[in-house]
Amino acid sequence: MRVLSQPVFTYAGTLVAALQQQNTKIIGNFGPVAGLWLDLSIALSGGTHSETSNTIDNAIQQFELDNQFGSVLIQCPGTDLSVINDLLQPRGVRTSPPAVTTDGSGNGTAEWHFYLPYQVQAADMPAQLKLTFNATAGLVNASLTSAGTATYTLNVRAAYLVGIDNPSLYSTMSNPFHQQGDNTVGNYLPNGFQEEQFAFTLAGGDGDFGYLTMFQSGGTIVVQQPLNDFIDADTMLMQSGHLSGEYITRIPQFTVDNTSMATINLKTDTPIRLYNLATIPQKQRN
Repeated sequence: MRVLSQPVFTYAGTLVAALQQQNTKIIGNFGPVAGLWLDLSIALSGGTHSETSNTIDNAIQQFELDNQFGSVLIQCPGTDLSVINDLLQPRGVRTSPPAVTTDGSGNGTAEWHFYLPYQVQAADMPAQLKLTFNATAGLVNASLTSAGTATYTLNVRAAYLVGIDNPSLYSTMSNPFHQQGDNTVGNYLPNGFQEEQFAFTLAGGDGDFGYLTMFQSGGTIVVQQPLNDFIDADTMLMQSGHLSGEYITRIPQFTVDNTSMATINLKTDTPIRLYNLATIPQKQRN
């Protein structure tokens, strides 16, 4: 794939005790977007000595990409970006965000560089990037009880497709009700959209997963799909292998409607996070 690389914006500043909403940045209309290069750096000064922070994706409170008409293409916390990236990576290589480990003076740095292949078609350009940075407390945990002074730099560049125009992606993330046993999650699928990717994470990891069942238009997609199916698929298709607690389904594309049914069975009660990547069905564009 050949792409043209163009700068969007470089954010630089210091995290404070409150959220920091940034001005909207326009992604130039040089054609359809193939994805974004995101380079995030965090430096701590005067934090808790010799401790490790939360991962630096916590510095982004909200990442939002809209099309030229104001429709939201993706709106998520920074902690969701790594999961979305896992779903989209053609090479199956995860780029997990690092944490900052401070030295004996409470200083330290960490950098996260990754390419997010998030598509925006030409008709939806120019896209709009809206970012909100988190409070300093987003980096704090039981070990690193103080982040001290936390400075950030986020460099964003856009990759434009040459000679190809793929449909725009629309993402939804949700936290459905959860309990031990069957959890019905079909109503969290994007109604009217063509489901391209469906995935979910469990806070408790693989030990809490029972199975997945999905039906569409009265037909079976998967029935009681067990953990080993996900592990085997990740072993075959992900260079990084299977990640405990992350379940990428590899099901046929379908348009979500009132016949779409999905059930996640849990062995024990643990929070579920759903991820949908969808496009507008082409028949709706004509």
